[in-house]
Amino acid sequence: MFENDKIETHQFTLLVILFVVGDALLYVPSWLASSAKQDAWLAAGIGCVEGLAIAWLYTTLAKRHFPATLIDLCRSVFGRWAGTVAACFFVSFILVDISIMLFEIGDFITTQMMPETPIEVVILLFTGVIVLGVRQGAVALVRSSEMAFPLFVLLYLMLVLFISPQIKLEHAQPVLSEGLKPILEGNLRFFGNLEESVILLMLFPLIRNPSKGAKAYATGLAVGTMMLTVFSTVSILVMGSDMTALLAYPSYVLAQKVAVGKLLERIEAIMAFIWFISVFVKISVCYYAASYGIAQIVKLPKYRPVTLPLAMISVVLALVFVPNRPYFDHFATKFWTPYMLTFGLFLPLLMLGAAWMRRSPGKR
Repeated sequence: MFENDKIETHQFTLLVILFVVGDALLYVPSWLASSAKQDAWLAAGIGCVEGLAIAWLYTTLAKRHFPATLIDLCRSVFGRWAGTVAACFFVSFILVDISIMLFEIGDFITTQMMPETPIEVVILLFTGVIVLGVRQGAVALVRSSEMAFPLFVLLYLMLVLFISPQIKLEHAQPVLSEGLKPILEGNLRFFGNLEESVILLMLFPLIRNPSKGAKAYATGLAVGTMMLTVFSTVSILVMGSDMTALLAYPSYVLAQKVAVGKLLERIEAIMAFIWFISVFVKISVCYYAASYGIAQIVKLPKYRPVTLPLAMISVVLALVFVPNRPYFDHFATKFWTPYMLTFGLFLPLLMLGAAWMRRSPGKR
């Protein structure tokens, strides 16, 4: 490991929650509503159970080879050469994830808050902040996440509480009107979002008490998916499934509808601040994982020299890989779910199976 400091299990739990909520808070309600319609709450609710299964898969791998990172796991399971190739694929997967989230930040700010600001400026500024944070180390990121978490939860609860008087239960009816197929389609997209948490295996070795790491992982995933489920359900109950599905950022529009008397209205800035906290944590973790992974692959003694070149690559990828919003929507609809299933489910299952087969017959 490049860092000697350790993190507590409760800190890891908070990090997982913020990571799972991440950028999904703004767009997941739209994804669910476009597939499952008024039954989106069912599609998301199933995801809470799936989150526990994913946590079991990842932590089983991590504990079997502790204190190995995701890169070490690839080499340990697949061997030196094949493992290095698999590790390179995982790093490229993280880079793509970073570029997509940077585009989301730029698109959100330039379309909803600062339309006259070039998207390149927004992405550059946010990337600079990310680099500064990552260079302080993973432990510093975890501790800053712990400090921001109470404010994140407070603002989240305020938003849900203030919008709840506008809930209309008829927006959730009729239940199962189109059968199970739309629910399963919506759930598959929701499940794909949860699989990004495989990246957290890069930080799992930092946990001081690995025996409790599995519980921390599972708790964080369960709470994070529950928060997304609640917010998606509220969005549909307030605005209806058709309106939610049409909006690019339904959560932001939902915050604009808040009206508590004439004293508190249009608190979309709260929604934006909630999202900035979670997405900053998520991108920082991904950026650290990519930097750390590249350093491990090329056997550098430190990961910090990688951060600046990686920042340049990330900015270019964010502007080239995702050139505009229609392309992003098409990519997210057609390719993102199978892409996530490959790296978040199939490869970890393959690694677990290969690890089991490599054990001696006497230990099975």
